[in-house]
Amino acid sequence: DAVWAVDYKTNAAVPRTPNEVPLGILRQMGAYGEALAQVFPDKDIKTSLLWTATAELMHLPHDIVRDALETTPTS
Repeated sequence: DAVWAVDYKTNAAVPRTPNEVPLGILRQMGAYGEALAQVFPDKDIKTSLLWTATAELMHLPHDIVRDALETTPTS
């Protein structure tokens, strides 16, 4: 019922919450989510980060990645 985009991150400093994830990473995940939504229009798209330093899977709320992607500058 869903398509998951999981990106492995090797950052030494792991954010405690999705709100603390760097904006660039949130934008990247938002772009992945948008691309997957075009390929799988009938599926729920979920994005997560797997922090390798702590082996923690952090689910990213859709509104956070969408809002971050909307702030991406265009040329």
